[in-house]
Amino acid sequence: MEPTQSPDPNDRIGVFKQLEDVPAAVRLEQYETEYEGNDVWGTFLVTELFPSHNSYRTKQTGRLAGRRWKDHIENRERHHALARPVDVETWCERLLSDVNTRTAYKTYWSKLERFYTWLLWHTEHPHLYHPVLMAAAQFEHAGEVWTTKIEEAET
Repeated sequence: MEPTQSPDPNDRIGVFKQLEDVPAAVRLEQYETEYEGNDVWGTFLVTELFPSHNSYRTKQTGRLAGRRWKDHIENRERHHALARPVDVETWCERLLSDVNTRTAYKTYWSKLERFYTWLLWHTEHPHLYHPVLMAAAQFEHAGEVWTTKIEEAET
């Protein structure tokens, strides 16, 4: 029997469970100038998502998720790679007013979660925490999408 991951996002977050736990000196907002004009999402698509899932549909949904995320985060005056958990929550709230939870998870959340996981594993990025998982653990709408993810994994 294969071991399974915990369905609780707190068990997957790592050391920092909430943004308040992260020392101010290493919070993502400290890196705004370094990321200015840098299309990190585009790099993620061509180096991570597309090589492993090279279908037309994956490319379309990857670009769509990126456009919606970038538009949302830009309206919050933040770079798309430097989100706070509350940014993810407000994005999920908007998504859930437009699409069902399964679509919110499959089309959007799955890409954003993978994007921030990818950032954590690349030393050229200063990411020490996962705002998407933090949002799932702390907030209603992100938690609702997270629950759909867990239910999808169980089927």
